Amino acid sequence: MTAPQGPTIGLMLPAIANTDTNLVDPPRVLAAARLAEEAGFDGVYVGDHLLHPRGLLEAVVTLSAVAATTTRVSIGTCVMLVALRDPLWLAKQLGTLAAFAPGRLRIGIGLGGEYPAEFAAAGVPLAERGRRAEEVLAEVRDLLAGRTRPTPGADGMDVGIDPVPGTDVPILLAGWKEVALRRAARIGDGWIGYLLSPDSFTRRRDQLLQYRAEEGGKPFITGMLLPVHPDEGSDAHAQAGAAWKRLTGAHATFPERLFVAGSPDAIVEQLHAYWERGCTEMVLSLVDMGEPFVKQLDMLCDQVLPEVRAFKN
Repeated sequence: MTAPQGPTIGLMLPAIANTDTNLVDPPRVLAAARLAEEAGFDGVYVGDHLLHPRGLLEAVVTLSAVAATTTRVSIGTCVMLVALRDPLWLAKQLGTLAAFAPGRLRIGIGLGGEYPAEFAAAGVPLAERGRRAEEVLAEVRDLLAGRTRPTPGADGMDVGIDPVPGTDVPILLAGWKEVALRRAARIGDGWIGYLLSPDSFTRRRDQLLQYRAEEGGKPFITGMLLPVHPDEGSDAHAQAGAAWKRLTGAHATFPERLFVAGSPDAIVEQLHAYWERGCTEMVLSLVDMGEPFVKQLDMLCDQVLPEVRAFKN
């Protein structure tokens, strides 16, 4: 089978509450996953928060349901806050999920911090989340690889998980500061950027590849999580910014130019700017989780995805 041209394309599923009804909608999540698979997306993803201004479905449980309703697409997180999770429990959950979706699991990892209350609730000091995330990731990797660990206070008993995935689970790390880029190059299989212009992406990518070369130069994925807003109106970028504020509780504001917005043709052009700068993996995230979501997803599937598939080196 010939590999598809162009970047690998994923879709963020609507696991967050509908911004019109303020209710989570599990059937809509599964319908979007099926449609994405039928349209030819390569993967479907969910976010992860313990606490959020809007209702949000738990990531691993949601992915279990998605695994049961799809057969081909990769499934994963974009991104998971592993600093908030127990490593043994997380490895057990991921190993089980991989058993239901062999070869399809991918994990994106981030540090979070935009909602400090969830770290306080979990008993994790916000300032220690970077170190904590590295520790959890190292242990989860070992457990997923079938290695065991000693258990303190258990008479030297070693523990592991069963089942373990039959193939490696790719792990991509997020973040844009230098410490995050170095961490991704050192311990990740790839990096996923967010809210970066094409030129800013290029600068981070060049840094990452330099750091990766210093770590031995193994293959490395450079991708972007891209907030998209298909809209034929002349104010599409402004509408994207307004939808973003409704979705996130306006915890932060960003220049409207960082949203991929406009007509399907305009969106394709903006995505191509990332592709020609070396972005080989794109995860598209519709920012309007209200009534327009279904129509906009159809636009992505019918008018954007086929054009992106035609991108050439």
